[in-house]
Amino acid sequence: MGKHFLLFLLGLSFVVGFLQALTCWDCDMLNSDGICEKGYSTCKSKDDQECGKLVVSTGDKILYWMQDCSSMCLNKTFTHSHLTLNFTCCHDQSLCNEF
Repeated sequence: MGKHFLLFLLGLSFVVGFLQALTCWDCDMLNSDGICEKGYSTCKSKDDQECGKLVVSTGDKILYWMQDCSSMCLNKTFTHSHLTLNFTCCHDQSLCNEF
């Protein structure tokens, strides 16, 4: 019985490890040089959040991007005229939304 209880605790520790919050990069606005101009820090994701990143560009030129803990993750790219918005989300490891 002691072995079964030990295996149960080991399995539970793996599950709890997977349920821990992610640490994500958080910046309200990075400029085209990759310098955070507003709100540089990290955030801890909540239950329904992932690490998110939005890149706004025109052609090959990046205008700005932002990183955060996001509950509205799309993993999509939208293009309108010459402007492209690329939303990317990740939940596989902490700080996975690095640019």
